[in-house]
Amino acid sequence: MSNYQERHDMRPLGRDEVRGSIMNLDPPTGRVRLPAWFDEIRWERIDYLGWRDTRAQQRVYLVAEVDGEARGVVLRQNPSQPALASRAVMCDLCRFTRRFNEVALFTAPRASADKRRRLSAVGLLLCVDLGCVRAVHRTPVTGPHDPPPEQVVASRRQGLRRRTADFLRSVPDRVGTPRRSR
Repeated sequence: MSNYQERHDMRPLGRDEVRGSIMNLDPPTGRVRLPAWFDEIRWERIDYLGWRDTRAQQRVYLVAEVDGEARGVVLRQNPSQPALASRAVMCDLCRFTRRFNEVALFTAPRASADKRRRLSAVGLLLCVDLGCVRAVHRTPVTGPHDPPPEQVVASRRQGLRRRTADFLRSVPDRVGTPRRSR
């Protein structure tokens, strides 16, 4: 096992920990439906946990370990806009460019006790299939002057984790204020 894996594997999260990590549920006592494949997750191979709600396909959950604790949000996929088939869009998390229909805008409502702020949301362009983890693990084609493939994959994973954590930090917690690093 490389130093990167020893220091940066996502630790296994329990069902209650994942459910309790979702910061922006409305109402805060809302139910989080975990994926059917939850018990089969290979935690050492993922950099965030993402899944669609089977009863509401536009609803997506994103959970990662941030500052030593599980932190998650519920996101809504915005309806797709008509676009040219040749248009490419880059995912904000994995930074891979994909076809226009493979990346969409997802928004996370910000929780707030103030009714005027309930319309506030933060968004990101995200792979529709939540396949960022597969993309960053893909073995790159390298030339003689490029770093070794495993170093490229490790760098991609580190970037994905950093961008995911930064996004999750940008969504305030249940009381309407950003959480502080511990």
